[in-house]
Amino acid sequence: MKTNFLKDHHRADALDKRDYPILFDYQMVQAILSGKKTQTRRLFKSPLSKAMEPAFEIWHDGTEWIARLKNGQCYKYPIVCPYGQPGDLLWVKETYAPAINDFAYKADYSKAVLLEKRNKGLWKPSIHMPKSASRIWLQITDIKAQRLQSVDEIEAEQEGTGMGQIFGFDISGKPSFRQGFFEKWIQIYGIQSYHSNPWIWSISFQVVQDLKNAPL
Repeated sequence: MKTNFLKDHHRADALDKRDYPILFDYQMVQAILSGKKTQTRRLFKSPLSKAMEPAFEIWHDGTEWIARLKNGQCYKYPIVCPYGQPGDLLWVKETYAPAINDFAYKADYSKAVLLEKRNKGLWKPSIHMPKSASRIWLQITDIKAQRLQSVDEIEAEQEGTGMGQIFGFDISGKPSFRQGFFEKWIQIYGIQSYHSNPWIWSISFQVVQDLKNAPL
C-alpha cells in the first residue's frame, strides 16, 4: 500500500509556501463555508500527465510521480500537480460583484434573491476574479492521484455535493454521496468523462482562518 504524497510533510520555512488560484462555483463555495467540503478533484490535463493514463497505480515517492503498469513495470514522470503540494495555499476564485468599498459574493445569497430581476447580470464570472477580491484561502493538506470511479462514499461526502441518485447506478436504488459527487462531475465534465474513468488529482484542504497570513 502506497502512502499519499507527502501527507505528513511539514515545512519549517513558511516562505516556501506558494499560492495558486482555484475555481469553485457558488454552490461549492457554500459547501466550503459550511465546512461540508474539504476535498476537491480535478482532471489530469497536461500532455505529460496524460501519458500516465494507462497506469494501474500512481503514487509519489517524495521526489517524482511514479506510474506502475499492469505488467509491473514502473516509470517515473517529472510532472507536478498544477494546484501545488501539501502546505501550499489555494485562493478561491468565485462568482462575485464589485460593491461599495468591497465585493459581494454570489454564495452569500439565497436562490430567491439571486432570481430577482434586479440581480440578473450583476455577477462577474469566477474566472475573472483578481486575487485581491478573494476572501477564501485554503491550505493543501494532502494530494493523491486516483481513478475517478475509485472515489468511495467517505471521500464523496467530503466533496460537499450532498447525496444524489442516478438511475441504474447500483442495485440498492438508494441515494448516496457517491452518486451526488458523480452527478456534479458529469454536470461539469460530461458523461463520457465518467465512463472513461480518468486519472484525477484528489486534493484535501483546510480553510485558512487567519487571512492576515495569506500572501495577498
